[in-house]
Amino acid sequence: MYKFNSDSNELEKVFETTFLENDLKERNNIEEWIRKDPSILKEDLLIIAHEYNKFEVNERLDLLGLDKDGNLVIIEVKRDESGGEFDFQALKYCSYCSTLTPTDILEIYTEYLNKFSIDENAVDNLLEFFDVESQDLLNGFLNIGQRIIIIGREIDRRILSVSAWLAQNSIDIKCMTIVPYTIAGSNELIIDVNQLIPAYSINDFFINKKKVEKSRGKLTQPDKVINFFTNVVNLANKKGHKAYYYNRKSYAKIRSQINSDLQFVLAYRKRDEIFRIKVEGRDKAISNKLLSIYNKYKAEIQSEIKQVLRDEEGSKNSDWLRIYMEINCDGGSENLSSYVEEVGTQFIEFVEVFKKYLAKEF
Repeated sequence: MYKFNSDSNELEKVFETTFLENDLKERNNIEEWIRKDPSILKEDLLIIAHEYNKFEVNERLDLLGLDKDGNLVIIEVKRDESGGEFDFQALKYCSYCSTLTPTDILEIYTEYLNKFSIDENAVDNLLEFFDVESQDLLNGFLNIGQRIIIIGREIDRRILSVSAWLAQNSIDIKCMTIVPYTIAGSNELIIDVNQLIPAYSINDFFINKKKVEKSRGKLTQPDKVINFFTNVVNLANKKGHKAYYYNRKSYAKIRSQINSDLQFVLAYRKRDEIFRIKVEGRDKAISNKLLSIYNKYKAEIQSEIKQVLRDEEGSKNSDWLRIYMEINCDGGSENLSSYVEEVGTQFIEFVEVFKKYLAKEF
């Protein structure tokens, strides 16, 4: 590895060192770097625990995170050499975490926020991270699986061998190196992070036709729900709207094209057997403006939509506001396909009426 010297137009060699030689600690330094910026691990993670030790056995987990698919991510850190039993330790923590419920995870994350004096709400952060609108939906994402990330300056070959075998047998495990380099004549260090397992294949560097696959362990909605929302989205897009749906969700959205914090949502609430159509503000200023416009034109909007409308603040975030209507779904999810035309049309009409009046003030 080299450092570019712009004055001499030369590359200056940097030399590998160890964390021990630079008095850098596992807990106070490396774990802290990852805790504050988990993108060091080259993926989008939310850290929810540090030094967690409340299992029934007296053991301490370095870092615990969540990925975008709802997997709990067990992160084990070693300063320099990993040792030969590091993988078994990570697997133990994985088994302990497999039993954690959504309530457990919220308690763990709340404790983490309090521990580091982070003035944020655990539920709100998780709703934002997963881009879901209610705690019921959130609970469907939390701990759908477990993953392992092992990181250290030097990973023992025995650990790599076991990890490679686990990866080949569909256990989601990743091994990474984090290596310090020293610059001659300077107190600065360069930290280099690389992934060892899963090993990159030469095929990763070719540009191929995109493949659409269901990844093992990923949560998707039942086919009846997916088909319903896909058909509604197609109906809305044919009318010129920007509608979209992800098959992990039980709702579809239409972009307002007025403000990114203002959106239209059609949700299916299986437990209550209802559809909810709503316009939602996700910022205090936008929510206030939405409510002001709604109150000003309430009679006209109610008359055109021909449905009872309600408004409410977000249950977990008072900056959010939603104005909504509900339609019963007789027969539950088994009968969803018969509602595509009725509910889809009502959703589109709701959007068009609100956009007409919102455009007068925005």
